[in-house]
Amino acid sequence: MFSDQLNDYVNSIEDRLKARFESREKLIQVSREAIRYSGETISLSHRGRKQEALEKYSKAKEKIQEINSIIQSFPELLFGDVGTAYQEISEAAVVLSFYFGVPLDLPLDLGIPDIYYVTGIADAIGEMRRATLETLRKGDSSKAKEILDEMENLYDIIWKLEYPKSLVPGLRQKIDAMRRVLEETRHDVFLSEIVGKLNNT
Repeated sequence: MFSDQLNDYVNSIEDRLKARFESREKLIQVSREAIRYSGETISLSHRGRKQEALEKYSKAKEKIQEINSIIQSFPELLFGDVGTAYQEISEAAVVLSFYFGVPLDLPLDLGIPDIYYVTGIADAIGEMRRATLETLRKGDSSKAKEILDEMENLYDIIWKLEYPKSLVPGLRQKIDAMRRVLEETRHDVFLSEIVGKLNNT
């Protein structure tokens, strides 16, 4: 009878479904840890604490390796927090290189898909704006202009990848956000330069 066949089928996949469930639970936990370590890397970088930032980044990379190990067995679980973890560590890699000049980890180094790396890079421009504002607060408009130039370069690089959202989900919105951040930062740097000139007259 067909019910017997279905029963045999369900019994045959039960172990895999159980393993998939357990892997999903583990994946959620590890992904959130990777996101946290990546965020701490960025925060410590802003404060100039290089060694601590590198240590947190190393932990984030370890978590990404755990994620990749699970995804190898269950590729259908690559969604949600996993994608966010990939984006966050990509952003952390850019921020580390920006602040401390360390070699930039690329997707192959991290073992992550290109689409998540690209969107992570796009997010990094917001952290560079934060660095610009801090530099302006300290009265160093020349350094702020240098950072702005780097932000412009980053935008020009990412802008070329403005493909349909089905190819790189969320990228168009991020490029629009990058454009707004650039405009705001240009305005802030311009005002700072004007104020500086007025103070010197």
